[in-house]
Amino acid sequence: MKYTEIPILMYHEISDKDNDWCVSLQQFEKQLQFLKDNSYKTISLTELKNGINEDKETDEKLIVLTFDDARKGVYDFAFPLLKKFNFTATISVVPDWIDGKNIPEEEFYSLFMSWNELKELSDSGFEIASHSLSHQNLTKLSEEELVKELSESKRIIEEKLGDEVKHFCYPYGQYNETIFKEIKKEYQTAISVRKGFSKKDYQYSRQWVLNNTSFEEFQKLLIVPTISLSMIVRNNENFLGDCLNSVKDLVDEIIILDTGSTDKTKEIASAFTDKIYDFTWVDDFSAARNESLKYATNDWILVLDADEVLDVEDHEQIKEAINDYSISGYRIITRNYSNNSSVSGWIPSSNNFSKNFTGWFPSIKVRLFQNGKNITFTGEIHEMVDSNIDGEIKTLNVPVHHYGASNSTDKTKKYLELTKKKIVSNPDNAKAYFELGVQQKQLGDFSLAEQSFKKSLELDSEQIIPLLNLAIVQQKQDKLDLAVDNYNQVLQKKENADAYFGLGFCYFKKNELENSAKNFSLAIENNRFLLDAYINLGAIYERQEKLVEAEKVLVDVLNISSNNARAHNNLGVVYEKAMAINKAIKCYQDAIKLNHPRKEELKVRVEKMKQFLENQ
Repeated sequence: MKYTEIPILMYHEISDKDNDWCVSLQQFEKQLQFLKDNSYKTISLTELKNGINEDKETDEKLIVLTFDDARKGVYDFAFPLLKKFNFTATISVVPDWIDGKNIPEEEFYSLFMSWNELKELSDSGFEIASHSLSHQNLTKLSEEELVKELSESKRIIEEKLGDEVKHFCYPYGQYNETIFKEIKKEYQTAISVRKGFSKKDYQYSRQWVLNNTSFEEFQKLLIVPTISLSMIVRNNENFLGDCLNSVKDLVDEIIILDTGSTDKTKEIASAFTDKIYDFTWVDDFSAARNESLKYATNDWILVLDADEVLDVEDHEQIKEAINDYSISGYRIITRNYSNNSSVSGWIPSSNNFSKNFTGWFPSIKVRLFQNGKNITFTGEIHEMVDSNIDGEIKTLNVPVHHYGASNSTDKTKKYLELTKKKIVSNPDNAKAYFELGVQQKQLGDFSLAEQSFKKSLELDSEQIIPLLNLAIVQQKQDKLDLAVDNYNQVLQKKENADAYFGLGFCYFKKNELENSAKNFSLAIENNRFLLDAYINLGAIYERQEKLVEAEKVLVDVLNISSNNARAHNNLGVVYEKAMAINKAIKCYQDAIKLNHPRKEELKVRVEKMKQFLENQ
């Protein structure tokens, strides 16, 4: 084992009290007996630090035991057992608490050791670490207060016990770069409350041992957890390399289930893994997903599609999460990148993962879950495991970046056929008719989509989203009066930005500009990121010769999303009308750089405007 893989266990108190931080004497003895029976030896934080610095490896099973707060039960109950098994530990001390000062009410679930008792532990080979002077949140302190918490704690412990204090334990696990800088002046290393095996300098992670930690979970805490990446692919040569590069240092095995690629997908996959399996497509995404799960051999399973990536910076958080075996699965938000700001939930974005997209809309589902719990996917399309997980599911605050949402015609056609089959087997399924309508709408079959949404509403008339989509496809077919009626029905049920936007568009088509402007404004009030509503409102003001109002609205768009080519173009039109020619040229040039659909026309327009200025 590498020294970076040595587990650090975090305890607080050994006591039979009903408190999360209190591990019973019976539990603790059973845990120590397991360590002894399995040939584990304890080492100090100093030995761990030196081994990491020297990049050491060992055939021995080593472990570091730590106890925060220096509580009385550690001396009364843990100390005798540790001596019995020839184990040592590190005790993190808050000097004020040892002296009975500044103890918060919530910390009175047990008493604290005396200095004499700590001296006995120190003389027996236990390392004593600082847990700050008074256990405050260090990130909230002034520089002077911070220095006092760090240096005074160290000074007092060394004065009382006569040994150098080399290590620090962060109160509440809170720290930042300023604290790191001060810690490094006083201590050799520091331990955090982050879970896992990370040995980042001055941020050592630890495995929590709590009152409710089962014996099975305790055993898992001693071993670095592993991840299997599970993927199904087909003709994904344009995306797969980026996907696998983004996770190759996170996962321990990569499983690729190919459903019939005819391009270089399998060749690309082979550069990352030899676990590539063929699967005959049976018009069932869950069947393919579940087949790929059969090959997973690691503790956790991560599910991605080929047109998705993870940020390497998020690997550490995922590694921390999988150390908590009380959690069965984690939901992860997918950022579906799109330039269509009218999509529900769309958010403007300009991060490093946005690429050429102006924003994204979210979706969420379980992507990471424990292996070996008989978890399977269900649903021939839009397959998910969420409903099949027994145990707690949490949301993990890391995004999956998805690039195929705006270029998925083939996938939509595939989904369409599968949905039709679903309806044949269950003709009273309102949700299936809604899904069919969405797929038909995406493919531009608005008349068919209209019938599907009507059928969905016939089976379940209380739904809002199918009603909204019915209005949208009626609007697309210029059935404006029907669309207006259905948008208003949506609004009678619930305020909805998309319904106001639809009304604004319909009234615009009917040349009722005041009504149109009113509804676009209401759409913006209900969704400040609905950029198309701003742009359309700006177009109305421009048509009404309200150039100041038009300028303000379009500038608002660019303050939200600076790379919106349509807004740059429309603002150019406003400035040209106002005879602010230089400003107009600048806006048109920005629109050209952002690949506005009419950029060739704009290039000609810009040249003419430049000639106009030269002739003045």
